[in-house]
Amino acid sequence: MEKRKKYLEWLGFIAAATFIICFVGTIFFRIEPLRKGLRGFLHILMPFIYGAVIAYLLKPVSLFFEKYLQKLNRNDNPKAASIIRLVSILLSLLFFLVVITLLMVAVVPGMASSITTLVRSMNSYVNQFQEWLEGYAQTEYGKEIVAVLEQGLETLTDRLQSWLKGDILPNLTSYITRVTDSFSVLFDILKNFGLGMIVAVYLMIGWEKFGAQAKMIVYAMFPKKAAEWIQYEIHFTDRMFSGFIHGKILDSAIVGIICFIFTAFTGMPYALLVSVIVGVTNIIPFFGPYMGMIPSALLILTSSPWKCLVFLVFIVILQQIDGNVLGPRILGETVGISSFWILFSILFFGSIWGLVGMIVGVPLFAVIYDLISRGVRDLLRKRHQEAMLVKYTERFYPEKAAVTGKGSGGKNAGKKSRAAQERADK
Repeated sequence: MEKRKKYLEWLGFIAAATFIICFVGTIFFRIEPLRKGLRGFLHILMPFIYGAVIAYLLKPVSLFFEKYLQKLNRNDNPKAASIIRLVSILLSLLFFLVVITLLMVAVVPGMASSITTLVRSMNSYVNQFQEWLEGYAQTEYGKEIVAVLEQGLETLTDRLQSWLKGDILPNLTSYITRVTDSFSVLFDILKNFGLGMIVAVYLMIGWEKFGAQAKMIVYAMFPKKAAEWIQYEIHFTDRMFSGFIHGKILDSAIVGIICFIFTAFTGMPYALLVSVIVGVTNIIPFFGPYMGMIPSALLILTSSPWKCLVFLVFIVILQQIDGNVLGPRILGETVGISSFWILFSILFFGSIWGLVGMIVGVPLFAVIYDLISRGVRDLLRKRHQEAMLVKYTERFYPEKAAVTGKGSGGKNAGKKSRAAQERADK
């Protein structure tokens, strides 16, 4: 009776929480003043969000510098240790700024050069097409085809003129306003980025203190067992996100370097720009390689169709190597979910949060998947269904079932300890 009462209490709590979240979410999305208030609140917190993201990404770099600089502090002087930490943080920020600067130097001039080249070569492309069209018009079927093309071109020109007169010119003021607003948004991004750098310094200086304060708050608000569970989940989420994001950045950097070596060695145009595009877009799982391959191939196509074909073949081979060799070696089993759920998480969170959702969706769904799977395992054990769990593991994960060395009959399943079973299930 007590267990059933607890289950009912938990179900009631989950149902109430779900109702409140849906109700509040509906209110925020329907009532405009509340939506504006929430946006204003997030706008105020944006420098702190930027700072938290920067600090989270640069913490391993800062710890790397601090590890080697601490060797100079042989007497374990606290003042020297604090100075070393500050120097390590500043070095990590300098590293971050250098990487961003190099990316900008690689992308902006290359993009400007490619656009200029494309504009300059456009006249030659048009002339070549006209010469081909004139020569083709002398053939038997050429006159009819050319007439159809000319008629289509006239129709397209008329529609373009009507679109310019009917849509563009009357709304020119609003378009100028949107351009001005875009510059304002860019200024806000730069401002939040600069303030975020300052916030990141303070966060990395006192990350142990902030962690201890958060731990005390959790243990003060929840019972010990619940607080330990929350602490474990926070550590698990941190391992999942840090392992995936940092590993993916390293993997993408290696892919970009390999791409640059190949494109520079084969004399392809825009080698640095193409390599940066391929490396940066590779951070996005599953769709990233194709998102970087298409614009890069179009850039090379403006110079040489043959080189474009070679580049496409190279990218396909490179992505196979990355997906089957580099990625698994760097990321290992960080995510621990199947390709189907990776695709699902990218599409789902990408539709909600855009590009950011496509990047963080995989580790976020991995955390949710782990919570659900461990909850199902715990409920099966409480209902004495360990045999079902063992059979499932032996059928779909035989290498994990071999760790326990138990058969599928379920006779020895009940004797397994909780820790051993969880190791087998993971």
